[in-house]
Amino acid sequence: MKTILMGLFFAALTLSVQATDLAASVKERLTQPAVLRGYFEQNKQVIGFKKPLISRGDFIVARDKGVLWRTKTPFAGTLRLSRDEIVAKQDDGEVAFRLSASKEPSVRMINGLLFSLLNGDVSSLGELFKIEGSVNGKSWQLLLTPKQAALGKIMRKIALSGDQFVRQIDLDEASGDQTTIRFTAQNTEPAKLSSDEMARFE
Repeated sequence: MKTILMGLFFAALTLSVQATDLAASVKERLTQPAVLRGYFEQNKQVIGFKKPLISRGDFIVARDKGVLWRTKTPFAGTLRLSRDEIVAKQDDGEVAFRLSASKEPSVRMINGLLFSLLNGDVSSLGELFKIEGSVNGKSWQLLLTPKQAALGKIMRKIALSGDQFVRQIDLDEASGDQTTIRFTAQNTEPAKLSSDEMARFE
């Protein structure tokens, strides 16, 4: 029995080291700027619908501010994420909804996940997910499986791929819905937010 337990311990230790090394290898390849801008296309396949729901727009990730997700088609709107809340606005600027992390613990978990994904902070993902994947030259792939039961009720698994930037995220939701988000034209200049961009984060 002692031999079996020791074997399991060292196997678990090896897996932990491999996951840490993998996260470190991916992080080395990812650009981690103060501000990242780009475009996205989201393809969501909802259970019960034959055709996927496709939306397109642009995004800004500002390390000190949060994530600004602006959908342009098929319906205009903005989703602003900070550490403390999620705010959705319609095209006319009216607030559609606001979720506070103090009242909705899942908000902090979801926001933390998105911040980590878009900021390339792979190491922090290990707190929430079992990390598997591979690195090939400048490219990498990751498969994230939730460790926590609460997160498992939302997400079955997340697949990511990229190079110096995250290029694609595939979300396999617990509901059976599947979402693919592709990022294009990512750039790190200018390195600071413009006054207009700052206002959009307010």
